[in-house]
Amino acid sequence: MRFPRIVIAAPKSGSGKTLVSIALMKALSIRGKKVSAFKCGPDYIDPLFHKKILDVPSKNLDLFFSDPVTIHHLFADDNSSDISIIEGVMGLFDGVAGFTDEASTYHLASVLESPVILVVNAKGAGRSIVAEIKGFVSMDEKKLIKGVILNNLPGTLYDALKPQIEGECSILVLGFLPTLGELHVESRYLGLTLPDEIADIRLSVEKVAEKLCETVDVEKIVDIAENAPDLEARIEGTQTKAAPDDAHRVRIAVARDEAFCFYYDDNLKLLEQYGAEIVTFSPIADNSLPPGIDGIVFGGGYPELHAEKLEQNVSMRRAVKAAIESGMPSVAECGGFMYLHERIQTAEGVFRNMVGLINGDCTYKGKAVRFGYCTVTENTGDFFGGSIKAHEFHYFDSTCNGESCTAEKPVTGKSWLCCHIGENHWWGFPHLYYPSNPLFAERFVEMCREYKNRPGKSKNYKFFQNRACEMFPCHQTDDPDNFNCLFCFCPLYFSGEKCGGNFKFTEKGTKSCINCTFPHKKENYDALMAKLRMFLKKNDK
Repeated sequence: MRFPRIVIAAPKSGSGKTLVSIALMKALSIRGKKVSAFKCGPDYIDPLFHKKILDVPSKNLDLFFSDPVTIHHLFADDNSSDISIIEGVMGLFDGVAGFTDEASTYHLASVLESPVILVVNAKGAGRSIVAEIKGFVSMDEKKLIKGVILNNLPGTLYDALKPQIEGECSILVLGFLPTLGELHVESRYLGLTLPDEIADIRLSVEKVAEKLCETVDVEKIVDIAENAPDLEARIEGTQTKAAPDDAHRVRIAVARDEAFCFYYDDNLKLLEQYGAEIVTFSPIADNSLPPGIDGIVFGGGYPELHAEKLEQNVSMRRAVKAAIESGMPSVAECGGFMYLHERIQTAEGVFRNMVGLINGDCTYKGKAVRFGYCTVTENTGDFFGGSIKAHEFHYFDSTCNGESCTAEKPVTGKSWLCCHIGENHWWGFPHLYYPSNPLFAERFVEMCREYKNRPGKSKNYKFFQNRACEMFPCHQTDDPDNFNCLFCFCPLYFSGEKCGGNFKFTEKGTKSCINCTFPHKKENYDALMAKLRMFLKKNDK
């Protein structure tokens, strides 16, 4: 089994790696190639671009999170593509702490024995480009750099530079991209603008791909990828606990929308391997949590950009708070951690109310806070049995970061207290990488299973689940006849009006609104209680 592959790298960030990567992916896909995408490092946003263009998942490959054997396994797992495009991170030799090559793009290329294509931003330069490329080629001890693409370069200058670069650097120049206006990807403080925020991105990428095919030797890139060494003999699988049967699986709700979109696919896959069914929901758009869930995961993202909508969705905030206070297990990272606070301060200085589980505020600091890799070690509790690898990237900070864990940076050893660990929750700023300590995923799923099977938890909702109620779930009885309190009767239940919900009738003809998610409002209560009083008085009860 062969794995044709290339790494798209650059001398530094902002050189055009993402532009070239997604354009090349699209160009190869148009030519009928089955393409797989990977991202070197912990970045979430570049994989979102890969998924948007290819409609396939994009994996992270990170040598701080994983050892070389695991990297081989992650790369090869379910990889039946004709060619794999691995997008680098930062500069080719920039690794942990910026002054080592550990976990750098070059480190990953070395582990995967992958040829490298260097994308050089030629804007505002001429012959100096030759010196820059010569420096990178001289540092390439393993001779992995197989070609160069010049970005932001006029065609007239390309014809003059190409023979100089090839003659003085002994490296193949594969082509160039002129300055293009079809796809301009802005940066924001956490990285690139999200792909959904760019109008007509598919059409724009197709135009860039067309241009790339005109000015870059795509066939030569494919030839370089196909001549990468065979990795088959070095692939070793990792062992995970066998998933339980369907009767013992748990449903875990994962927040996924514009505000919460940063997830490692490997994390979710590991939860599934340990017995979780993943269901998604939107804290922005949905009125309630998904029915029948046993746990909640809030990933990172941009809650501050959608704080007003999150604040306005009162029923969701109440539902989340009630579910977690009832004992439902939860994990909240970075943006999700911010959402659980009392308030978030936007970059404009406006405070917006959030869930209110954490007694504190998150405020904008104007610069990256505790940026970079870290190892998170438990101080209290036993959620994941020791330490787990993580990454922090946020411009906000909390007035209540927690003290359940200690995070420590590699190389410098700088450390700080962080995170909230409870009997059934883990909340904090670090983005965790579960496969670096699979016990985290295993124990979280087990917590969800215990919650699902806990004594006294109602399993039969005779009428309906009013998950919008701020007191839900307040009922802890297995007797369906005593399940609903007065405030949980739907105003439409006796009215005969069509509610549009998902109800059914029992064998005795009683309407049973088991999966109802009607957004009940307090203003309905007074009228409802008046009707109930009249009913009780009429029946002398």
